Amino acid sequence: MRGTRRLWLVGVAVVAAAGLSVPVASAGLLGRLGLLPSCGATSHPFTPWGDSGSYCAFPNLGFESGSMGWTLHGNASVVAANEPWHVSGAGTRALQLGPGASALSSPLPVSLLDPWLRFFARSAGANGSLHVQVYFHGLTGNLTGLLNVGSLSPGAYSSWQPSSKVLSALALPLLTSTAQVQLTSQATSGNWQVDDVYLDPRIAKLG
Repeated sequence: MRGTRRLWLVGVAVVAAAGLSVPVASAGLLGRLGLLPSCGATSHPFTPWGDSGSYCAFPNLGFESGSMGWTLHGNASVVAANEPWHVSGAGTRALQLGPGASALSSPLPVSLLDPWLRFFARSAGANGSLHVQVYFHGLTGNLTGLLNVGSLSPGAYSSWQPSSKVLSALALPLLTSTAQVQLTSQATSGNWQVDDVYLDPRIAKLG
């Protein structure tokens, strides 16, 4: 098993609101005082790969409840498959994205400055990349930011692998309260499979 690699933010971060950004020290203080929303219970699913971070699970992270909590577009479906380490517990299902298909998660409450996003992926004959985006929203559901995070290469995911750690370089607007992840297959043939989608809020590491 090769070690995972850190995937740094590529593309453009588009900020749609004019709110103030949270400095690192201030974000840590606000988090400890409970003034930023919590993403909920955390676990350490990537410890076997040298990542001891505490991660929150996106709703229906392993697709064991079908597509509940996710919005599927195009040739996207939930199939009989699973990452082999069962980091979120026993499971038998995974998301499958055919050519051009996409899936958008439900919003997850966040209290973060620089989030880590991580999941498990497999290329099932895909001839193109898996594109990852994160949408950030304010308390009223307004879009506060969009990160074009990057893409996974099918050659690096010919078997199930934990994704690289995805780091956002964007200092979020102050009123950001939730995040959604969108996964899009850029292949023209073959499929991508995805399982166990997590966010590391990192608020405990700040300040």
